[in-house]
Amino acid sequence: MIKKVLGILAVAAIMVSCVNKEEKKEACCDKEVTKVTVDQVMADMQTFVDKDLVIVGTVNHVCSHGGKRMFIMGEDPDVAIKITPSEEIGVFEKELEGSHVIVKGILTELRIDEAYVANLEKEIAEGSDSEAIHDHSGGTHDETEEAKEEKKHQIEAMRTQIAESENGYYSQFWIEASKFEVKECDHEHEHVEGEEEHDHEHFEAEEHEHEHEHEHEEGEEHTH
Repeated sequence: MIKKVLGILAVAAIMVSCVNKEEKKEACCDKEVTKVTVDQVMADMQTFVDKDLVIVGTVNHVCSHGGKRMFIMGEDPDVAIKITPSEEIGVFEKELEGSHVIVKGILTELRIDEAYVANLEKEIAEGSDSEAIHDHSGGTHDETEEAKEEKKHQIEAMRTQIAESENGYYSQFWIEASKFEVKECDHEHEHVEGEEEHDHEHFEAEEHEHEHEHEHEEGEEHTH
């Protein structure tokens, strides 16, 4: 009986903890925060540009060089959005891959036109890095001949996209994260519910065993 009560109290405590975390995210700042999914944002990027967002997704890639970019996906594993860290966050650890995360940040738009690409070519020749190079393919930080060729191909692909666009430019989007956390409440809740169910079954088995022993004792007394 005690185990059953403790199990129920543990579930209640974790549910309150999860609610408190949600309340903290709602009241974390004075600005209006929009809660969205990865699929919602990817379906209509322009609507969310420069807005404060809270987005939930699964990490499917973290750049191994420096941890300055991670990509999170929603229901569709082929669709992911890039996340960059604030100075406070620093870097994203490779171990985050496969984790469910809650990210708070602002959706940023970078418009890429011919002037931007020309300047990008100059920066690459000087050894500089650019966020535009780091799309979902992850880009490359190496200076091998193969890496240089890859950057050239990316530049060519950019020019192709510009030529095909109606406005003379195309856009890249990513979320500049101010905060993020690994989402664990659901898992913990399921774990405790499982323990509670196990304890409940064990408790019922013990009660049944005691009833059987009591009936056996009564049967012996009746025989005597």
